[in-house]
Amino acid sequence: MTSQLELTSLAALCRQLAKREPANGILWMAEAESWSRLSKEKHRNGTRKQISSGVLASLRVRSVERFVSSRVSKSSR
Repeated sequence: MTSQLELTSLAALCRQLAKREPANGILWMAEAESWSRLSKEKHRNGTRKQISSGVLASLRVRSVERFVSSRVSKSSR
């Protein structure tokens, strides 16, 4: 199981990558938000059920795809 410190560190790393890769900044910030949210949940709940990394990754991908498609549709108006 991943510790809260690891989750927080992953969020910070993703924020740094967003600054270094502006072309993919939206994706990195979405990833950072996901890790940050998990860290806060872990802190609030103390312990939580472990989610399969494959399930978590697919949920993250869907979330990013929806976010990006909504941004694209807004900019094309």
